[in-house]
Amino acid sequence: FPLISKSGYIRKLISECSDATTDVPLIELIDVPGGSEAFELAAKFCYGINFEISVENIAMLRCIADYLQMTEDYSVGNLVGRTDSYLNEVALKSMSGAISILHISETLLPIAEKTKLVSKCIDAIAYIASKESQFCSSGRSDGSSNERVMNSSTASHPRPAVDWWAEDLTVLRIDFFQRVLIALMARGFKNCSIGPIIMFYSQKSLRGLMVNLT
Repeated sequence: FPLISKSGYIRKLISECSDATTDVPLIELIDVPGGSEAFELAAKFCYGINFEISVENIAMLRCIADYLQMTEDYSVGNLVGRTDSYLNEVALKSMSGAISILHISETLLPIAEKTKLVSKCIDAIAYIASKESQFCSSGRSDGSSNERVMNSSTASHPRPAVDWWAEDLTVLRIDFFQRVLIALMARGFKNCSIGPIIMFYSQKSLRGLMVNLT
């Protein structure tokens, strides 16, 4: 059976049931990350049924792959490796993808932490943000003389180059948001860049609080 051959955890459970008196061994899967939807996709992978790996399902696929122990030890090109490749080569290459996956990971704890999915997303966000900030800053330096005159009054308080994605971070829960800020600061972000991000997050949180109170 492909599911047994590709999953170390299923193989272990079946082996433990080998001494049971029943003809058909029964196994129970507890606290499956992603629930039945994730398990169904993992089973499809095992049986060669095509489905699309996407930003929307990669988090639960990576977590179910770890839960089921679908590593290279049991099958070449197994689900752990496939999901890691998609994360590294596709999903975490964009800011929107990294933030979306991090947000989805909030529902997949603690296994999302165990697989380092959370830390990978946070690192990707900080890395992409630092690249965007450097690019935007260099772009400003090439502005016309008129633009430089217009901006001279705000030279001591430059508009941060990261505020185009700052509002996207407001979907994150507070502890993940704080970890993103720490990663940004480790990348060299200063208070003038961090401030607008905190402002966006605070405004969104306050709006949500007022809605709940009413």
